[in-house]
Amino acid sequence: MDPITHTMTGAVLARAGGDRYTPLATAALILGANAPDIDIYTVWTESSFGSIAFRRGWTHGPIFLALLPVVITGLLLFWDRAVRRRRDPSLAPVRPGWLFALALLGTLSHPLLDWLNTYGIRFLMPFSGTWFAGDSVFIIDPYWWALLGTTLWLAKRGRPLPTVRFAAAVAFAYPALLVALSAAGHRIARAEAVVQGITDVTDIVYQPQPARPLAAELIAVTPEAYHVGHFTWTGPLRAVFGDTAIARGPWDDPRVRGAMQDPDVRDYLVWARYAWVRIDTTAAGVPAAVVFGDARFPEGGLAGGLGGLRVPIPGG
Repeated sequence: MDPITHTMTGAVLARAGGDRYTPLATAALILGANAPDIDIYTVWTESSFGSIAFRRGWTHGPIFLALLPVVITGLLLFWDRAVRRRRDPSLAPVRPGWLFALALLGTLSHPLLDWLNTYGIRFLMPFSGTWFAGDSVFIIDPYWWALLGTTLWLAKRGRPLPTVRFAAAVAFAYPALLVALSAAGHRIARAEAVVQGITDVTDIVYQPQPARPLAAELIAVTPEAYHVGHFTWTGPLRAVFGDTAIARGPWDDPRVRGAMQDPDVRDYLVWARYAWVRIDTTAAGVPAAVVFGDARFPEGGLAGGLGGLRVPIPGG
């Protein structure tokens, strides 16, 4: 999810009672909720494709999820002793055990939220590069912002803790509902794909749309192609697949294998969950370029570099 959702999640956990256990509890929860995204530094140190290949990997895996709360706790203990209580010695000291527990809770909330969208997350890095994705919530959801924001507003207005906790429960029930809708949508779409003549379906991708949690783009995955469709919970036809099918491509072609030696291509394919490839030709029919893409992102659309890349064929 986006940094705003992560930050508000940490703040809501604090205002729902987490901040009663120790001073600096809110800081521990908010820092933890954002900490795995320290891999953002690759935006400045790597190529664009190198960055997406690294993101949501090591820093979202078990080693870093165990280490980050320790680092956060250490930093906050240092701040408490070197700054906070030096300024005002009368302040109560932090409770290290609770500080660590809350930092851990905030940190673990991060991969759970990241799992919710189609971008995916590699929970098991560096032991496995397998991508996991909940296909349930678009990466930025204004309705969820509103629910989390309402909880924080109630807390700021001094509403009773049970009221704030109820609002927090509603805020967190919202993505849980979308997970349930996604699971049902996957089942319906798979059945409808067969009815509409798409055979050998190995997977269904259910992609919620921006600001439209009750609508999704669909991809029916078969051994040969990605069949594109759409889904809505509000219309009579819930899952419809059109004529658009993206061929998965000639992966064994020597020109494709040669293009895959390009570092950008290797990085892109680490990230791509539903990769395809094709060979473009000139008007004269001469092979000109090998094009790679991911069926989740339209080629040449608003997705920018995520929509794919071209590798010229020498002499093409």
